[in-house]
Amino acid sequence: MRKVVEVGDYLHILFDYDPRLVQLVRALPESRWDRERRFWKVPKEHVVSVVELLQGEGFSFDEATQRLYWEKRASVQDLTVSALNALARTALTQAFPSPIWVVGEILGYEKNAHKERVEFHLVERRDGKIIAQVEAILFPAERDLIEGKLAQAGHPFRLQDELTVRVLAQVDLWVREGVYRLIVRDLDIHYTLGEAARRREEILRKLAKEGILERNKSLAFPLLPLRVGLITSLGSDAQNDVLNTLRASGFAFQVTVHGARMQGHFTEPSVLNALDWFRAHVEEFDVILICRGGGSRADLAWFDSEALARAVALFPIPVVVGIGHEEDRCVLDEVGWRPKPATPSGAAKLLVLRVQETLDHVEEAFATILSQAEESVREARRSLSDKAGRIARETHNLLRREEGRLADREHRLLLAARTAVRRAAEHLRHVAQALPRAVGTILGGRRAQLGEAVTRLRRGAERELVQARSLLATQKGRLLAFALARVEQAKERVQAREDRRRALDPKRVVERGFAILRLPSGQVVTDPEQAPRGTTLTAELRAGLLRLLSQGGERGRTD
Repeated sequence: MRKVVEVGDYLHILFDYDPRLVQLVRALPESRWDRERRFWKVPKEHVVSVVELLQGEGFSFDEATQRLYWEKRASVQDLTVSALNALARTALTQAFPSPIWVVGEILGYEKNAHKERVEFHLVERRDGKIIAQVEAILFPAERDLIEGKLAQAGHPFRLQDELTVRVLAQVDLWVREGVYRLIVRDLDIHYTLGEAARRREEILRKLAKEGILERNKSLAFPLLPLRVGLITSLGSDAQNDVLNTLRASGFAFQVTVHGARMQGHFTEPSVLNALDWFRAHVEEFDVILICRGGGSRADLAWFDSEALARAVALFPIPVVVGIGHEEDRCVLDEVGWRPKPATPSGAAKLLVLRVQETLDHVEEAFATILSQAEESVREARRSLSDKAGRIARETHNLLRREEGRLADREHRLLLAARTAVRRAAEHLRHVAQALPRAVGTILGGRRAQLGEAVTRLRRGAERELVQARSLLATQKGRLLAFALARVEQAKERVQAREDRRRALDPKRVVERGFAILRLPSGQVVTDPEQAPRGTTLTAELRAGLLRLLSQGGERGRTD
């Protein structure tokens, strides 16, 4: 039912609920909604605007209204503003009788999103500048419909400024304000997603054809990526996630943060500016991180930029991309290093794991060297122990042989002495028996001489025995001293090798109060030319590490 009837000083407009007609009638001059009787009313002096606006919408008019219209129409020489706008709206309605699909970028939506009826603009840009725009309006029913479709699709994006969309809209003109606008009826979700995917694939094909798609990922990843350049939104959760992860690792990361816009039209120029700055200081960094927190696929589409992809692909050091969530992908994920998970904290963990792997490898190498050195010392000790054992056994055998020879000589000397004494005694007995007793005195004297001779002979035998024993003791002492000297020499050689091994151990040098200087690469500094002015050094001390900054050096000076 659509009709207009004249009642008193008003025209009553009756129709079944239609949001488009509601907006149309609301635009009429001085229109009012009667809540109790549920119809619209307009003062009848505006009959020309009412008839000319609604006659194309299938409304019927009672005789009083038609008569009043023709009376007013005949008496009007010039159009009123409302009549002009009504005629213009009729012309638009005839030109666009049904909704049409329009492609444009949303602008001004977010500042009105809290309102029941959202008014915004659809704009067209060329080279970043707006070249055309049209006012648009989204009513609650259509907004609920669109947000329901987005929810069913898994919320691939949300309605927001700077988002390019394809909307089904009714062309309309607001009679009261004379404003041309679009009434949004529906949204093509697949257009926004498909356009982003198409642009991404086109960029990747172009880079692959030029042979630079894998260039950055083919660079050697540093063993100790401690000097980190971070491109992100200053103060963002992404920045905090990266810094907290690196800080919690306990490693000496040096992070330089360069702020950039991570959403919207300024994403590309601000990230390119950050990359240019890091490129100018590339010798001061090991790796670059580009990080942004989670968001919809439309939010991350700002990184599907050919200029950004080309800059990352050609960057001279590895660029790690931690943008969005694990399931999100953009062009930068394909040209840079993508961690797992591909989040800001995942990018930071990639660096921490790399440093830990390098540290484990170095410690394993040191452990291998130490093990080999200890095995060499043990082998040397076993060899010396074997030699000492052989010397001790040979010395013992030699001493036993010499003792046997000395004992044999002593036994022969004793036998010889006893034989001599026995023969002398025999001789004396024979002489004593042969001499007469008369010569007792003489014999007594001879006996005395003979006793002295026996005494001398016994003393000579004892002296010879003492000399033999002294000779035996001297030879024993010499052999024992020789054996002890050989053992001491072997011990000294073992101790000397042990001292040399300990002296070569870097930990002994550090424990004596010295320090070991290393470059950021881990190489030991042995020449001042290795550490020019501005080089960051690490000093290994007895109680820990000390970070130093080189002021340069001079070759040949040791004082």
